[in-house]
Amino acid sequence: MSVAAKVELYVSKRPYIKEALAEGLVNYSALGRKISKEKDVESLEAVKAALSRYEDHVSEVREERRGEVVEVLSETDLEIKTGVKVVKAEAKNAIINAETKNGHTSVLSGSGMALISLESPEKLEETPGVLEFILSSLAAEGINVDHLISCREDTHLVVEGSQASEALEVLRQRIR
Repeated sequence: MSVAAKVELYVSKRPYIKEALAEGLVNYSALGRKISKEKDVESLEAVKAALSRYEDHVSEVREERRGEVVEVLSETDLEIKTGVKVVKAEAKNAIINAETKNGHTSVLSGSGMALISLESPEKLEETPGVLEFILSSLAAEGINVDHLISCREDTHLVVEGSQASEALEVLRQRIR
């Protein structure tokens, strides 16, 4: 396996390093030493050169994808319903029902959770990274998504009711 292939494989298994590369935040020498040691590559310079080339590639791909994600989200509508609960059963009076091989999940009225619904354009289905952008934006602010239900252009996030307004504000800021 070539040095470049070893470097790409190493980085692809660590998305946080890939993100740092795309942002130009990586010390090639420090990362190169780590990769050289773990992947048994003798030439630190070859690893650093491979990292530099790979950074150019991931930066370009990331910029293109980020633009597509922002475009989809700019056309997304947000709605919030407070006072909901999630149950692991089929319910006829549910706001949302989802069935999988593991059973049913239903969102019902009547508890301390909140349902944030995002209605996106059809191109959501062919745009990688939209859910990652949404979830990482919330996670970065310490907001946990308790449940995620996604069906075609509709994405439903269940969060603690006490974090509902903060979650909605984070999403509004990030997608507009």
